[in-house]
Amino acid sequence: MLPERNLTAMQGRMRITAGLVLVNILFYIFLAYRSNNFLQIDDSLMMKYGLYASGSYYQLVTNMFAHFDISHLGYNMVFLLIFGARAEEIYGGKILAALYLVCGAFASLISVLVHPLGTVSAGASGAIFGILGAVLVAQRNIYPSGLKTSLIYGFVFFALAAATGFLAHLVGLVLGFLIGYSITRDWYPEDEKESFWNNCRRV
Repeated sequence: MLPERNLTAMQGRMRITAGLVLVNILFYIFLAYRSNNFLQIDDSLMMKYGLYASGSYYQLVTNMFAHFDISHLGYNMVFLLIFGARAEEIYGGKILAALYLVCGAFASLISVLVHPLGTVSAGASGAIFGILGAVLVAQRNIYPSGLKTSLIYGFVFFALAAATGFLAHLVGLVLGFLIGYSITRDWYPEDEKESFWNNCRRV
C-alpha cells in the first residue's frame, strides 16, 4: 500500500499541478502576444526561450514552459493535469515540482546534446514523462508483477508518443522511474525480493 500520509493529505493536492499548468499557459500567452500569432510561436522567440546547444543557461528552465504552438501546449497540459495531480497526491507538491524541473532539464539537455547543432528543444513533455515514470513506479503494488508491469506500462506510453521528442521522452521517463523508485523503495518491502535492476533486465 501507499503510505497513509500520502493518501490522506488531500488538502491542496492540486496546487502545484495547477500552478505548473498556469505558468505554462501564461508563458504561452506572453510568447503568442510577442509573436502576434496565438496559434504558433515565432521562431526567434523559440530560439530565445527554447534550449539549443549554444544557448544560455536560463534556457534550461524556460524551455520547459515554452511550446511551439497551441496544440503542443494543449496536449501537454492535459497530460500534466492527469499525471501531475496523481504525483502530487502520492509524493506531495515539493517533490512534484522537483520532478518537473529535474526531469525536464535533463531530458531537454540530453536531447539537445545528441541532436544536430541548432536543434531547439522546448515543451513540458520530458518533465511530464518523468512525472509519469515516478507515478507508475509508486503504484507498482496495484499492478500484476509489480515493478516489471510498471516498466512495461511506462514504455507503452513512451511508444505511443515516440513520434515526437523521442529522446527527451525516454530520458524523462527513465529518470522519473529512478527518482520514484529511490523514494518509494521502502514503501513495499514485500516486493523487493527481486531487485529493480533485475526487473529492468527482463523487460
